[in-house]
Amino acid sequence: MVSFKQLAVVAFASTAVSKSVRRSTPPVASVTCNGQAYTYDGLAGFGSLNSDARDQYGDTISIGSAMAIKNWKNTGKGYKATMYGLPDRGWNTNGTQNTIPRVHIFDITFIPALEATAAKPAGPNLEFNYKRTILLSGPDGKPMTGLDPDFTGGLGYPGFPTMPAATYPGDGFGGSGKGDLRISLDAEGLVVNDDGSFWISDEYGPFVYRFDKNGKLLTAIQPPDALLSVRGGKVSYNSNTAPIYNHSIVPNPEDPDHGRQNNQGFEGLTISPDGKSLWVMLQSAARQEGGASSSKRRNTRFLKYALKKQRKDELQVTYEAEYVVPLATFTNAAGNTRVAAQSEILYVSDTQFLILGRDSSVGRGQEDPLSRYRHVDIVDISRATNIKGPKFDDIQNGNITAGGTEKASDKLLDGIMPAEFCPYIDYNLNSELNKFKTANGDIVHNGAPVDFGLLNEKWEALALVPVNPGGKGKGKGKGKGYANFGQIRFVDDSAKVPFLDSQALVFKVTLPKGSTPLSG
Repeated sequence: MVSFKQLAVVAFASTAVSKSVRRSTPPVASVTCNGQAYTYDGLAGFGSLNSDARDQYGDTISIGSAMAIKNWKNTGKGYKATMYGLPDRGWNTNGTQNTIPRVHIFDITFIPALEATAAKPAGPNLEFNYKRTILLSGPDGKPMTGLDPDFTGGLGYPGFPTMPAATYPGDGFGGSGKGDLRISLDAEGLVVNDDGSFWISDEYGPFVYRFDKNGKLLTAIQPPDALLSVRGGKVSYNSNTAPIYNHSIVPNPEDPDHGRQNNQGFEGLTISPDGKSLWVMLQSAARQEGGASSSKRRNTRFLKYALKKQRKDELQVTYEAEYVVPLATFTNAAGNTRVAAQSEILYVSDTQFLILGRDSSVGRGQEDPLSRYRHVDIVDISRATNIKGPKFDDIQNGNITAGGTEKASDKLLDGIMPAEFCPYIDYNLNSELNKFKTANGDIVHNGAPVDFGLLNEKWEALALVPVNPGGKGKGKGKGKGYANFGQIRFVDDSAKVPFLDSQALVFKVTLPKGSTPLSG
């Protein structure tokens, strides 16, 4: 999502900000959150990346988990920049595999389509030019893996906590090889620093990792004990996603007793523009706090870490604060209440953040083409309780709700004031989506018909840039692709369409006066 002040929000996503705002048409939406005024001025762009694109190692490119934009420049006709795109753990609809986690780098160009309307839609105006890929490795230089971690244990190095790790036979794809033990990473959030180093939040641990510009691990942040996944009294990083070569590898119990729920780890990650505070959020409530129920998992945890530079490549990280964020709920096609788990967060100020929440199993690639909830909303923590401390961070008894895993509840304990949640941008408005069409002429839309213009299921990345705006969507799985350095060609029988291009939207927004958003 691209947003400026006037900003552009890009969804994949990216945003832009400008100092003066002139509107010839009324804004799509205006909202005030704790006295701060926000405006959604309209959809400003669309782009996509072909599903058959391959990186320098021969593997199919996916960039849906997160994005960061650097070097944003006005060219006179439009804008150009460098975009970092983060795939998650690799193609995994048939099981996790030994894909090396990576970060892709693109040159992007954006040319505002100021005259686009639903009556006269514009073609794609956000373009991606792939440049190179950074492979991620542990502190010893050994490649990481996307495989689901072992049931217990992990890998430790001097100066690092024990990290999630997977032991695999052969090549980790079902072929022959020597086997190995590697750090497991299900990458979800991305922050790129000015020196080229970057932070990635992880779903398995859930951990937060810092890498140098070449992809070597420098720092690992273990979460508070209450968020560690526990089975049978032991920390268990496994997420019940069996490897592609052995579907019988299933943990007991399948779901954790306590801590982050399977595949609901640190999904959102952002940083203050001065680089002094790092923020990370669970995708939805911890298992003991409503996470055991799809309708009760709304009270998620939002953590703040203070960062202080030491000597070269050394950083002092201090766990500073923790807040409760009540996620949005919606009614699905069956008439049931569900929680819109968050997929990304973005810093606006020390007290306000953008949050991307959405439904699932709907859109292009799914049986149901109609999404009921895809939003960028606002979270304000000004009056929220800082729950950091032994009472709520205990590995056995840390619980912020009245229930537990046996009786899921979303009722917060007395004395806990959650963050304020303010609805903002609705992705699904066809009156806005219809202003753009795909390269082959299909109108961008939500709901039927199922064609190239239908929005994908998963939207998981946001960025803000000063200009005219965006957002990004990824498919749950491509119909076909390549893995293991291009040696393996896979065909996904679960896909409901032949292939899924990665999609991006650009939204033009106006942020509150005095905001200091993370741009890029």
